[in-house]
Amino acid sequence: MRALPIPVWTLAICAAAAVVFGAPQLQAALVYNREAIAAGEAWRLVSGNLVHFSGSHLIKDVVALLAIGLLIETGRRRHFALLCLASGSLIGSVLYVAEPELAVYGGLSGIVTAAATYLCLHGIEEDGAYRWLCLGVLLCLAAKTGCEIALGFSPLPGTDAEGFALVPLSHAVGAATAIALFALENRSATRGLLIAP
Repeated sequence: MRALPIPVWTLAICAAAAVVFGAPQLQAALVYNREAIAAGEAWRLVSGNLVHFSGSHLIKDVVALLAIGLLIETGRRRHFALLCLASGSLIGSVLYVAEPELAVYGGLSGIVTAAATYLCLHGIEEDGAYRWLCLGVLLCLAAKTGCEIALGFSPLPGTDAEGFALVPLSHAVGAATAIALFALENRSATRGLLIAP
């Protein structure tokens, strides 16, 4: 799949999240809900990422994804749609297996973490100051996610102030998905160089 000159996937995901937020019936049908998933509504493992529990929750996730997705898609990275679908699917699936006490989940923050990780992994292959900026962001993401997992809350101010619990595992799964996709891309590129005459 060729990269598109405009951030089609980014805009589509952000628009879908906004539509879902504005339609309570859609929220109810799409939110990650352990009971409903156990009853056979497996789509919720992925669609739960589009559900947000407050306006500020939606805005934080959408603004972050817009900024990062724009950089990825206009930078001609071909696998952004795959990254979003894979990270969204894996986040829901891993939460279902590893967090049996988690009844309800929603939000794009795990996918945002995947996108930021993916962008920065590609960035550290560049030269100059951008490389160091990307390395710094990667280290900050790793420290933030590590603190969230170890402490059970985000070290960033105001993150837990909205009355719903942070789910650190979603961020870790997002980052791991980005690392795996990046490694597969590099492996394919290396194999292509070895096979080329």
